[in-house]
Amino acid sequence: MHITIFCVQEVDTLEKEEQAKALGEMIRTMARNLSLLDRDRASCCGVTLAQCHAIVEIGRAEVATPSFLATTLRLDRSTVTRLTDSLVEQGFVVRSQDKVDRRSVTLSLTEKGLRFFEGTENSMNSFFLSLIERIPENHRNVFLSGLGSVVEALERGECVCFDLERLLKGRTEGGCAF
Repeated sequence: MHITIFCVQEVDTLEKEEQAKALGEMIRTMARNLSLLDRDRASCCGVTLAQCHAIVEIGRAEVATPSFLATTLRLDRSTVTRLTDSLVEQGFVVRSQDKVDRRSVTLSLTEKGLRFFEGTENSMNSFFLSLIERIPENHRNVFLSGLGSVVEALERGECVCFDLERLLKGRTEGGCAF
């Protein structure tokens, strides 16, 4: 496995294509490391990674709907149903009839779920505080702004570079060569 870590000064001297490669490598490395961190946190508490994400999102919202979870976690409704069924069964989540719209269901955390959520949030906040402290103070705002731009672009899902039909046809539209 080949991993290249760049410092700020090195990235400043790269051409745009090399910056894009560096960005890709950094994001892949970051995603792997965060995935391992998430997996370790979830497995030590007897829940799956998907269950951990659901508990956190319900905790942040305080009261959530299955459609909110499906959108936030980018899962289909049937997967969310199975996921919440298991969380209800394990005692992390309570499913209730919506007080306003009796046809709808709401999800909220039980005491057990709230303890898990708060423990997860506290440990993650401490972890990210230790990371931000490693970034020179005069670089933090630029770093956070740049990372925010990347997250926003990913959320919009504008890149069509992984369009399977184009991949199979061998096209090079949109700057993505196959």
